[in-house]
Amino acid sequence: MGKPAKAVKVQLSTIVDRRNKIAHEADMDPTNPGYRWPINPKVVQEALDFVDSVVAAIFKVAT
Repeated sequence: MGKPAKAVKVQLSTIVDRRNKIAHEADMDPTNPGYRWPINPKVVQEALDFVDSVVAAIFKVAT
């Protein structure tokens, strides 16, 4: 992937943490009751692109 393994793990962990907030906590910000954590299309696209690159790297190794 061109990134150190630790950097990949950190980025995946960040994506998983956010996914869990969305899925299990309704994405609510506990420091600001009644409001969700902020998110924008750029952050979403970056996460999608990163996950796509991880999948492509796994596929390349597996085939």
